[in-house]
Amino acid sequence: MLPRPVTIRPPDLLIKAVSDGRRLGLQLLAVPGVSRPLANYDAWWSGARRMWLLQTTDSSYADDVIKHAFAGHFVDMEQLDVQLRAAVAAPDPDYFTQLLDVQIFPLVKGDLTRGSWAVSFTYDPLCVKAMRSLGGYFHKHASAWQVRADPELVMERLASIAGVSSEFVFVHEQPVVIEELTTSGNEGSPISVPAASPPLGGGGGPGEEEGTGFLSTEHGHVDDMPYDRVALASLVACGVLRDYQAEGVAHMLRQSGACMGDDMGLGKSRQTVVASRMAAGSGRVLIVCPASLRLNWEREIKMVYPDARVGMIGEDRISTLAGCDWVIGNYERMGGLVRESELEFAVMAVDEAHYLKEYKSGRTRNVFLLAARIERCFVVTGTPLLNREIEMHTLLRITGHRLGSLTLAEFRKSYAGSPEKRAALAAAIQGWMIRRSKDVLKDLGDKARQFVPLSPEGLHVYKEIYRDMTLQAMPKIVRLRKCLEGLKVPYLVETVQAMGEDDKLIIFCEYMSTVEALKQALASLGVGCVSLVGSDSLKRRQAAVDAFQGDASIKVFIGTTMAAGVGITLTAANIVAFASMPWTPALMRQAEDRAYRLGQIRDVLVLVPIIQGTIDEGVLQLQENKHTTEIEVVEAAKKALPVQQRAAVETVPDEAREEVLALEYA
Repeated sequence: MLPRPVTIRPPDLLIKAVSDGRRLGLQLLAVPGVSRPLANYDAWWSGARRMWLLQTTDSSYADDVIKHAFAGHFVDMEQLDVQLRAAVAAPDPDYFTQLLDVQIFPLVKGDLTRGSWAVSFTYDPLCVKAMRSLGGYFHKHASAWQVRADPELVMERLASIAGVSSEFVFVHEQPVVIEELTTSGNEGSPISVPAASPPLGGGGGPGEEEGTGFLSTEHGHVDDMPYDRVALASLVACGVLRDYQAEGVAHMLRQSGACMGDDMGLGKSRQTVVASRMAAGSGRVLIVCPASLRLNWEREIKMVYPDARVGMIGEDRISTLAGCDWVIGNYERMGGLVRESELEFAVMAVDEAHYLKEYKSGRTRNVFLLAARIERCFVVTGTPLLNREIEMHTLLRITGHRLGSLTLAEFRKSYAGSPEKRAALAAAIQGWMIRRSKDVLKDLGDKARQFVPLSPEGLHVYKEIYRDMTLQAMPKIVRLRKCLEGLKVPYLVETVQAMGEDDKLIIFCEYMSTVEALKQALASLGVGCVSLVGSDSLKRRQAAVDAFQGDASIKVFIGTTMAAGVGITLTAANIVAFASMPWTPALMRQAEDRAYRLGQIRDVLVLVPIIQGTIDEGVLQLQENKHTTEIEVVEAAKKALPVQQRAAVETVPDEAREEVLALEYA
C-alpha cells in the first residue's frame, strides 16, 4: 500500500497589520528579494516596529501592493484582505509615532539664516512632509531639519500632518551648535586596486538640496579645581592606586574636563573610577562605554567601592537608576538617556572615546548633548588619534577645551596637515591630556614585534579576485583581505604547534570565517582554545576570558579585532598573532596590549605575517603613515602634567597614614 501524499501548506504571508489612521504597518513573512519591490511602492521599513509601512488607509491598495511584491512566492494570501480591513477599521493612533524619537533643538553659533531650530526624528515620510511645509532644510550629517519656525509651530505641523502628539516630542533647553562638516582633503593611500567604477546616484533625491551641517554642543572649561589630596594619598597608601595612577587622578581632578590617554594596560579604568567619584562627591556618575565593556566597568567600580549602587541603562528602570550613585550605559543606549533630563549627573566618563571620531554619528551627538548639561566630563582612550588630527577635535569639544570652541575648519587650518601644525596641537593639549607609556611599570617585561614574510600556496585565488573588474574598490579590498587571512591559517596553526609548554597565544582576525577555520584546525589537533566574536553575549565573552586566563589546558584565544581588541585582559598570553593587520597602528596596539599590560610578568612576542606582493604591504605602509601623525601629536604631548603637580601625590601626608592605620585596626 502506497503512503498517502503529503500536502505542504504555504505559510501565512501577513503576520500582523496595524494602522494608526495615516500609516499602515505590515509585519510580513521574511522572503528574500522583496525589499526592492516594496520600496518601489514607497513602502519604508520601521526598525522599531519591525514592519513595512505604507502611507495609506486604503486596505485595497495595500492588498494590491503586497500581492504584486510577493507574486510567484510560496506564501498564503487568502486572509490578506480580511486582516488589512480589520487593521484599518480599528486604528491605534500612537502606535508608530511614539517611537519616532522626535527632538527639537535650539540652535546657536553657525549659519542661522535658515532657522534657529533643528528637528530630528527617525525617518518618516509624513514627518518629512511636515518639515517641508515649514520650508525646512535637511542636514544629512546631522539627520536633522533646520527650520525657521518655533517649537510650538513645529509641534502643530507634526500633529496635523504626521499625527505626532506633543507628548512624544522632546524639546531641548540646552542649545546646540550647527556647523558645516569639513573634509580632510585628498590624501593619497598606499592601497590601490583596479576596480569597477562606483554607481551613479545617491544623495537627497532629485532636486533636493541637502546641507552638510552637523549638531554638537559647547561648554566651558575650568582649571585649577581643588581636590582632596589626603584622600588621594590614602588610596596610594592602601594599595588601591599606584603612584603614577594617583598622578593621573590628580590630573583629572584639577580640571572640569580632561583626557585620560594612558597607554593600554596602565589602569585607565581604575584611575577614572577614582577620579569620577572624588569629583562627583555624593553625586551620580555616568559611565559611557561600548556594550561589551559594561561588566568590566561594574567590576572595576566594585573593586574600589564595594558598596557602590550600580545601575545599567537598558536593564534597570529609570526609577531604579535614580537610586544609584553609578550608572553605566553603552553608546547605543544614550539616545533614551538624553530625554531623561531629570536624571542628573555630576560627572560623565566616556570610555573608548575614539569611538566618537565621527561627528555625524548618532552616538557622538548624544554624548555632546549629555556633556552640555553635566558639569564635569572625562574622556578615556589609549588611542585618542586613530587616523588624522581632526578626530581629536571631538574630544576637545566634549570636555570643554578651548580648542573645541574652534570650528572644524578653523581647527583643521591651524592644527592639521603638517609637522609644524601637529607640533602646535601637541603643545596646546598639554595639561589637558595625560599620557604615560608602559615604562612606568617597572615589573613589566619587553614587547617585540616580528614581521614574518610568507609565500603561501593558493595565491592564484587572490590574483583572480584582484583582476576581477566587476568589483568596486572597497568590496574588492574586503574580499582580498579575507582571502589573505585564509591563506595564513596554516602558518598560524604551525605557530601553535611550535609553542612551548608554558606558552599561550592570542590570534586576532578580521573575519568570522577565519575564526571558524582556526577553531576547526585546532580542534582536530586536540589543542584547547576559546573564541570571542561580536555576536557573543556578555556572559559568553567573560567565560572565554576567564577560561583562557585560568585554565592551563586552554592554549589559544581566537577573536575578531573589533570584539576582542579592547576592554579585556589576557595576560596569560605571551604571544600575539595577527591574521590581518588593523587599519591603524593605534588599533593594532590596542589589540596586542590585551596581553602586554599591568599583570603581565613575561616578555610578549607579537607576530605579524605578511604575504609579499599583496595589499598586506599597502596596509603596512598605511600604518606607518598614520603612526607618524600619532607620534607628532599624541606622543609629543605625553608629559602633560606639570612637575609641580606631581609632588602632591608622591608623598603620603601624615593625615593619610593615620587614616590607613585606623582602617587596618577597624
